Amino acid sequence: MATNFFPSRHRCCPQCSERKVTVAGKELVEYYHRGVVLHLTGFRVALPLDVEMMRPGEGEVVAAKRLLERAITRYGRFFDVVVGDALYMEAPFFTFCLEHKKDVLAVLKGGRALLADAKGVFSLAKPKAWTEGCVRVRAWDQEGFTTAEGIEGSLRVLHTEEDVSIRERQHNRWVEKRGLHHWWWATTLPVARVSTRMLWRMAHRRWDIENDLFNTLVTHWSLDHCFKHEPTAIVTFVLTLFIAFVLLQSFYWGNLKRERRVHLSLIGLAMELSIGIVTMATRASWIPP
Repeated sequence: MATNFFPSRHRCCPQCSERKVTVAGKELVEYYHRGVVLHLTGFRVALPLDVEMMRPGEGEVVAAKRLLERAITRYGRFFDVVVGDALYMEAPFFTFCLEHKKDVLAVLKGGRALLADAKGVFSLAKPKAWTEGCVRVRAWDQEGFTTAEGIEGSLRVLHTEEDVSIRERQHNRWVEKRGLHHWWWATTLPVARVSTRMLWRMAHRRWDIENDLFNTLVTHWSLDHCFKHEPTAIVTFVLTLFIAFVLLQSFYWGNLKRERRVHLSLIGLAMELSIGIVTMATRASWIPP
C-alpha cells in the first residue's frame, strides 16, 4: 500500500512529488514523498518488510512491482498471497505475481466486465451466512470467471454483504448503530485452497497496514516528522523505524509475561525504554553535563 511521507510547503528535493492545497482560501504548492510499503499480515506483531519510494509522476503499481521483485528475492518464503486495493486489479500486476508464483487478492470495483459477470451469476445463487463478532455476513463465492481483461486463466470472485454493529458514545451514553457494507474481491486463490470464510478474513486484513502500522507510527513514533529532507536519509529513517518497531513488539509479546502486559501497554513499554536510555546517558561519566 502507498502512503505519503513528510508533506511540506517549504522544503523540497528532486525526488519530491507536488500537489496543490487550499489554505485559508489561498492555493499553495505542497511537496511530499510517496512510498509503497510491504506489510506482512496475519500475525500479532505488525511486520513491515520493506519500502520502495515512488519517483515523481510515477504510478503506485510500478513502484510496487520493484518492491515485490526485491521482497520475493529476500523474503519469498514469508508470504504466498499479495493483497491490494482496487488499484492492483489489473492484468499486468496479476501476471507479474503469477509469474513469481504468488497469488493475488484485490478489491474489485465498478466499470469492469468481471464485476458485471459476477453480479449476474450471484443474482441466481444462494449466499452463505455466518456471524463473527459484531458482524453478520452474507457471502457469495464463485470461481471460474474468465472475463477479466488481459488476465490469463480463471478468477474467483467473492462478494459480501456485511451488517456491522457499531457502538458510539453520544451525549454521555452509549448508542448502538448498524451499518450495511458491500464488498467485492477478485483472486487467483481457488476454493480448494482457501475457504470462503478464510478468504473474507484475508481480504479484510488488508486494512492492518493502515490501522496497526501507519496510524501507530504517525501517532506515537514520529513517522510524520522529517529529521532530514534528503531521499537517502528519508529511506534510512523509515527502515530504521520499521526495525525498531518490530523489535519492540517482539520483545513485548515474546519476553514479557501476560501478567505484566496487563498493566503495561506497548506504548508504555516504549516510554519506559526511552526514559531508561535518557537516565543512563545522564549518568554516564564520559558524557559532559
